[in-house]
Amino acid sequence: MSNLVTCPNCQQEIAINEALQHQLSEQIREELEKEIRVKNTALAEEKKRLVVKEAELADERLALEEKIKTEVAAERAKIESAARKQAKESVAVELEDFAAQRDELKKKLSQAQSNELDLRKKERDLQAQTEELKLTVARKLDTEREKIRQEAMTQFADERQLKDAEREKMISDMKRQIDDLKRKAEQGSMQIQGEVQELALESMLEAAFPLDTIQPVGKGVNGADCEQIISCPTSGTNCGMILWESKRTKAFSHKWLPKLRDDQRTARATVAVLVTQAMPDGVDTFAEIDGVWVCHWRCAKALASVLRAGLIDLNRHQLSSQGRAEKMELVYHYLASSEFQQRVEGVVEAFTAMQSDLLSEQRAMKKIWAKRETQITRALNNTAGLCGDLQGIIGATLPTIEGLSLSRIAAPQDGQEITPMP
Repeated sequence: MSNLVTCPNCQQEIAINEALQHQLSEQIREELEKEIRVKNTALAEEKKRLVVKEAELADERLALEEKIKTEVAAERAKIESAARKQAKESVAVELEDFAAQRDELKKKLSQAQSNELDLRKKERDLQAQTEELKLTVARKLDTEREKIRQEAMTQFADERQLKDAEREKMISDMKRQIDDLKRKAEQGSMQIQGEVQELALESMLEAAFPLDTIQPVGKGVNGADCEQIISCPTSGTNCGMILWESKRTKAFSHKWLPKLRDDQRTARATVAVLVTQAMPDGVDTFAEIDGVWVCHWRCAKALASVLRAGLIDLNRHQLSSQGRAEKMELVYHYLASSEFQQRVEGVVEAFTAMQSDLLSEQRAMKKIWAKRETQITRALNNTAGLCGDLQGIIGATLPTIEGLSLSRIAAPQDGQEITPMP
């Protein structure tokens, strides 16, 4: 134990021995206990005083409550008396107001009845419109159900055709190469399904376009699945090539398009078509995407027909434009020849003679009529001969002149008047 004690006044540390420390401790304890006893006594007296004070407050509260009750009863009686008096004075006014309210209620009742009639009529009209709307909705639902059923039947037919082709392909492969079938079974059915659609596509093209040449691309060779070389039905010339790529997957990939364009450039094909079961977003049947035609299996035949017709028509226009310079040279030589000069002179002579005869028509109508008919016939014959010469040089590309056709060249009937030229 430390022998130092801090003075509470000067804060100086004073050294004391253990006995003195014990004595001081006892003295301090006694003083504290004495102070506690004094405080406890004062608290007990204060508690007694508070109890007496609470009793006095309770008595005062009871007296105050009784006084308040008495004053409230007197005030209530006073108020009730004044209220009765005021009620008697206002009863007449209230009766008059009640009569006015009664009349107003009668008017409102009449108006309410009229409004009720209007509402009932509107309700009947609304019910009729509702029934008509239900009927319209039912018709639309039936139409949509029929449309969905047709689409489902079309899709089922497509799937059934592919399934039949797939089954035939699988049977053929099992008969030919059992080992190869085992290897394909290990790799999965995706490759088989793709090959089935490729074969179905080739069969469809061969059956639909027997004049064209369908060349499948061999396995292991870079390129698309097959090439369709289009032949002109009339001349048999090559009108172009359609490059076909077949995909039968659950999801469409835009990576197929650059590869197909590269194959198109390598094969020098005119058009590239991608036939796929999974269509890209926003496309239901077919569309041209980045220079490649993308179509569903059920639209492949129709798209092939349209593209083939366009290529044949384009080839026909290209052939018609060939040799244009040679034909123009022949026309030039004909126009510079004496034969053309004689033709034109014949036309001019005929019209000149016609004009001369028309001026003297009043003097010799009957005679000039026969002569003019002959001259007109000569003019028409020379003109027709001129057009025939040009058509023999140029060919079928020369436009047909309706005025020189057989159906338009007819002799005037008897009695028909011809207006003379001025």
